[in-house]
Amino acid sequence: MMTRTFVSLNALLLALALPASAGDALESPNVRRLGKTVVQYKDDVVQVVVGYRYASGNLDQPWLLLDTYLMPAGNRPLSFQREDFSLLTPDGTRLNLPSQKRFAEGLADVDRVRTLAGIEGDPLEGYFSRRDRVERIRFFVSPSEGAVREELVTSPREMAYGYLFFPAPMGSWEKGIYTLVVKNKDVDIKLPIPLGIEGELERVK
Repeated sequence: MMTRTFVSLNALLLALALPASAGDALESPNVRRLGKTVVQYKDDVVQVVVGYRYASGNLDQPWLLLDTYLMPAGNRPLSFQREDFSLLTPDGTRLNLPSQKRFAEGLADVDRVRTLAGIEGDPLEGYFSRRDRVERIRFFVSPSEGAVREELVTSPREMAYGYLFFPAPMGSWEKGIYTLVVKNKDVDIKLPIPLGIEGELERVK
């Protein structure tokens, strides 16, 4: 029988203090809600901001798009590989960031999707006031955009930005609390993202 935990949206977005083995810890001083559809993870190593307005309003689509910005918070560069990123669904299923090949085959109208997401999305660069340089996250590119980069290296005061795409296992997405996970030797980020829901949230473990 499933155990249910009821939490307010504000409490949820404090996010994730329990060990990773708990799977869905919900409180941490490192997570803040910056806007109705913007959340942030920040510690002394990294700052990550995710906008999900477009994602939350398009759960019937087969691909989920997360507008993602990140920057080192300390004085040393950070390196990220494609496999460092994953998404936990409300039922606990872990989705890895897909390959460029799967992305290109599965989302033929990527330019249209990006245009709509840009129109509907929240401005996020203003949350990185200390930035001196910008770098695009190039895990996914369209045919006209050149080569994919499987590694992202960002220096102190260099903000990286881009869309992360995840394919729906069943062709669309259910409403609920998702968790963006970024983990490697330098970072261990768990950022809860409530999609399609507001106010009091019900989390099914």
